[in-house]
Amino acid sequence: MTIEYVLARIQAMESELAELKKVIAPEIGGAKKTKIKGLWKGIDVTDEDIEEAKHAIFKDAYKFKV
Repeated sequence: MTIEYVLARIQAMESELAELKKVIAPEIGGAKKTKIKGLWKGIDVTDEDIEEAKHAIFKDAYKFKV
């Protein structure tokens, strides 16, 4: 696995997370959380949850400097 591949995957994941945030952002109320429909129905997602997920997914990416 090359660094270029890893960076490309990270960029793709960041893009997906940004799109997800755009989708759920309009539903976020004063409590900064939203309910997702479909498979994830009944689960509340907060901004903190998204940040925690980013750090979990990209934990090794923070070690690289571009």
